[in-house]
Amino acid sequence: MSIGYTLNIENPHQHYVSVELSFNLDDKGQANVFMPSWSPGSYLLREYARFVRKPAALDLTGAPVEFAQIEKGTWKISGGNAAAGERVHFKYEVYCHELTVRTSYVDGEFAFIHGPSVFMGVEHLLAQPVTLKLSFPTTWSKISTGLNDVSPTRDSFEYSSPNYDDFVDCPIQIGCHFTDGFKVNGKDHEIAFYGECLPHNRNLKSDMQKIVEHISDYMGEIPYEKYVFMTHLVQGLYGGLEHKNSTALQFCSRGFKKDKDYLNWLCLVSHEYFHTWNVKRIRPKGFGPFDYKKQFDSSMLWLAEGLTSFMDELFVYQCGLATIDEYLEMQTKNLNRYFSILGRRFHSLETSGFNAWDVLYKPHENSINSSISYYLKGGISFFLLNILLVQNGSSTKEFISKLWEWYKKTPDEGMKKDDVLQIIEELGGISSRESFEEYIETTIDLPITSLFKEMGLGIDWDLNNEIGFGFVHELRDSRVFIKTVELDSAAFYDGLNSGDEILAINNLRVDKDNISDHLKNLSESHEYNFTISRLGKLLSINLKPKVLPKKVKAIKVLNKDTVESYLKGELS
Repeated sequence: MSIGYTLNIENPHQHYVSVELSFNLDDKGQANVFMPSWSPGSYLLREYARFVRKPAALDLTGAPVEFAQIEKGTWKISGGNAAAGERVHFKYEVYCHELTVRTSYVDGEFAFIHGPSVFMGVEHLLAQPVTLKLSFPTTWSKISTGLNDVSPTRDSFEYSSPNYDDFVDCPIQIGCHFTDGFKVNGKDHEIAFYGECLPHNRNLKSDMQKIVEHISDYMGEIPYEKYVFMTHLVQGLYGGLEHKNSTALQFCSRGFKKDKDYLNWLCLVSHEYFHTWNVKRIRPKGFGPFDYKKQFDSSMLWLAEGLTSFMDELFVYQCGLATIDEYLEMQTKNLNRYFSILGRRFHSLETSGFNAWDVLYKPHENSINSSISYYLKGGISFFLLNILLVQNGSSTKEFISKLWEWYKKTPDEGMKKDDVLQIIEELGGISSRESFEEYIETTIDLPITSLFKEMGLGIDWDLNNEIGFGFVHELRDSRVFIKTVELDSAAFYDGLNSGDEILAINNLRVDKDNISDHLKNLSESHEYNFTISRLGKLLSINLKPKVLPKKVKAIKVLNKDTVESYLKGELS
């Protein structure tokens, strides 16, 4: 009852891959074959079936078998001339020309195959073993993937997986990309880099190995036999997506030369690697097995992504790849993002996660005024929880250890919110549980200042009382447009809109070279006249700037020993 897949890349410069499935019909002589609508870890209905063409169903003799598309991404093989349980083939082509971590890309140089966007599933056989044969240009010499290699010879490329979920959770990179690796606890970790790595003085392999060693030691075990870091070094790209024994990363190698950008790279590696435990195994209820055709309740993304967003930066600090000053500078950036997003007044962490499919993954001009990221607020919430736990003689490390124990006892079940809160209560008492419940369930501002003080940290506020109009602008060639208007700002109250083109301020022409000068040295008592173009009509609007929301200038260390104790998870 296994499913056999064949993927053929014959003319990669045309961006098409050919896929063939071989499987048995059910006991009625039927089967539903579907293309996923979304990818685990990326909560947006992407409708991958839109890239499919030339579907065909055939029996073992090559004769056509009756089939029809019954839903936007589902084809029903209705038997007809095929008998119950008979082996059939289903063929199709997929257009692959979008290089992200959640889509597939093929060109003359290499291929990145993201499983859910290429491989259809057979509804009645999702739990059955899978085999895959690959065929690609002979000039390509390398394959990187977390799939199990079962190739019988060196010139054939065959892989296996225990079921469909695990199969599509293993991306595949094919080409002549750079590969290297290291071992941790006797297990192989492959580095697969595609793209130009510009000159730098970093030891990428050594630093990645430090992260793997630290996190795996922190977790107490490694739950895979081999791990692959697939990375696309392409200008302008940034992101990552977790998988059970691999990750897909995207980064511009120009950033390797700059300290702050390089720390972002290390945190990205740390984030996606920690997902090996948190999300791919420790996971909220409903996060697998998946229904790939529709969205599900994602209201616990504060655990999946919030906890990971706190730990990624902490791990980089703990393994010596960031100083305490660099770590606190990252927290300063996080706090300023949090305070600048007034949408935190309207969406709790639970609401933010529940609406991720239609809000976080579909940002618009008013997003900052209506919602808050569960990555951002979730990470800060777990920073505060760590303070509460350490104060009560426990730590985040013990908390995560309890989550891992829970998973190992019930690996097929996801956690409910009360399961997590019960662990918090066990480690930190009822007060810690009640505080954290408030963080995730309400829109009350987080008690950042008071808890930071108890940790030995002080917040140095920027007292310059910066004033402004409260809009973010963007450049289109030499022209200046309003991108977003912030809630409760002068622009919000006096009538500037997203999409307005700013032509002049106080009758002085505005363009890309002088807009920044126009927005400096403003007076709160002075009125400014904006000449704008809106929907092709010229308008004149007067505004008085207002004091902008306060910013954190820096996070100060009041007691270094206390701060380090909290970050290590233990009070001396």
